Amino acid sequence: MRRRLVSLSLCALSFLAVMGTAAPAAGAAVPRCRVGAYVTDLYGLEVSPRTINADFWLWSVCPTADLDATRRLEFVNATSVTRGDRSVEKVGDAYWSQVKVSGTFRQEFDLSEYPFDRQDVTIRIEDAEYDASQFTYAADTGESGYDHAISLGGFKIRHFGVEVVTHTYRTSFGDPRISHGEDSRYSRFVIGLELERDDLAGFIRQAWPAYVAFLISFVSYWIWTADFIAVLGARLGILGASLFSVVLSMRAASLTGTSFGVTLVDQIHLATLLYTLVGVGCTSYILCRWADPEGRAPVRRTNTVVAVSTTAAYLVANAVSIGLAVT
Repeated sequence: MRRRLVSLSLCALSFLAVMGTAAPAAGAAVPRCRVGAYVTDLYGLEVSPRTINADFWLWSVCPTADLDATRRLEFVNATSVTRGDRSVEKVGDAYWSQVKVSGTFRQEFDLSEYPFDRQDVTIRIEDAEYDASQFTYAADTGESGYDHAISLGGFKIRHFGVEVVTHTYRTSFGDPRISHGEDSRYSRFVIGLELERDDLAGFIRQAWPAYVAFLISFVSYWIWTADFIAVLGARLGILGASLFSVVLSMRAASLTGTSFGVTLVDQIHLATLLYTLVGVGCTSYILCRWADPEGRAPVRRTNTVVAVSTTAAYLVANAVSIGLAVT
């Protein structure tokens, strides 16, 4: 009986020891390291896989050598990461460590305003071992930054920042120390860059075929004679050429790799396509009414009203779309 009591006592002490080392005591300050980053290069922004490559230095300043934050890095949104050799140095009462990181990071690009779009690039880092009750980051906002010589294919870096947030996972990851149904919380260090693209030449190159098609369709409304049947073929031919031009231009624009969502260029092409189809519908309506001599004067007025109203709507819609994209 005594042996059993001794064994049970030892087991209980061991369990309490493990629980004691797993998390700080209630009311005790959570260990923290000051972490910063300096981005040296951005390149390889790919729209189709939605990734970007980045090279940057990452450092931490910790109160003890055991806490070294650069030793337990998990890159949450990385596809691939390469790390250089870490360096650790005791500076006064703190331990300063740094490591060079190169990697490919997944992003959520929004191309709805392409080619005047703005993209938020983030690199999200967590501690691979400790949760937020055991360890947290503190952002070194003063020393973090980026190389202003970075050149990224038409983009300009408008803003840079680092911050620390607490991310919640709706699972305990099987940790027996966490009660069933409770969430896990981890301190997350986030590097953020706001990129802005102002590609006027690219916009003109992709949009001008749509505007040419618009002008062709606009001209078709004014092809009119006393004998409408005589010019019917010319009018439908012009509208057909306009439709063909828009479809080819949309196809060419899709080959640029901006196939996610509806871009500004796509909006212009779709508006031109709709404008041309209205012209086809108007021509078909006139043809149906032309057989009635008394209905020829009203359809002439209908043709003018449709031409003016749809042209005004097209121009206003284009102005609004472009204005929203560039502001």
